Amino acid sequence: MPPLIAVLTDFGSRDPYVGIMKGVMAGIAPDATVIDISHGVPPQDLVVGALWLDGAVDWFPPHTVFLVVVDPGVGSARRVVASELGSQRFVCPDNGLLTALLQRRQGRAVVASDPRFHLPGVSHTFHGRDIMAPVAAHLAAGLPLEQLGPPAGDLKLLDLPRARRALDLVVGEVVYLDHFGNLITSIPASDLEPGMTVELGGQRLPLVRTYADVEPGEPLALVGSTGRLEISVRDGSAAECLDCGVGDAVIAVEAHA
Repeated sequence: MPPLIAVLTDFGSRDPYVGIMKGVMAGIAPDATVIDISHGVPPQDLVVGALWLDGAVDWFPPHTVFLVVVDPGVGSARRVVASELGSQRFVCPDNGLLTALLQRRQGRAVVASDPRFHLPGVSHTFHGRDIMAPVAAHLAAGLPLEQLGPPAGDLKLLDLPRARRALDLVVGEVVYLDHFGNLITSIPASDLEPGMTVELGGQRLPLVRTYADVEPGEPLALVGSTGRLEISVRDGSAAECLDCGVGDAVIAVEAHA
């Protein structure tokens, strides 16, 4: 199987930034296949970047190199790191993007500081092009991780939203909205029980198995493909219909409560 590089950024699709990084990688690892996970992470949103990365990695084969560029600290003293977690490798700023993964995977990390594996004349504003893309391509081409730089030690961690249990309730919050207007929450499937109902914005919603369990236009709660509780409206946008968004409290209530 040819080397595989998976790319996740907040660059969007209008500007040339993603294409330029792919061009850099093609010059270093021409045999690599490059897959776009998404370039729609909300600008500078490290929490969403960390959650999207965590939700994607298990669907990629071993030895995939993940290039993750959500970098509000570009040009500052923040480090660029390369890590090996399980059978996969990651190149990203040391700003918390690996937080969710580090909660369930162990591995090692180095500071990707050796200029031999960067482009010459590194800019202050586009380390994705000048440092991270070249490093990811060198890894995909077979460079051992330890040649990139010294051990990184502890990596920066984010304070990710978590669910908490209080008596007969599980309390969480909306962490991001997807393209369809579904509200993805911080409550994992493991915290839910059959027969629960879900409260959001003063409404109580049924916890169902799939969208077809309610009539078109009706709100519902279910466990989505992310493995988290999601709030949806069948054939509609929950964000618009329920007038709710990121940070709003979500409560799952046991059946007898």
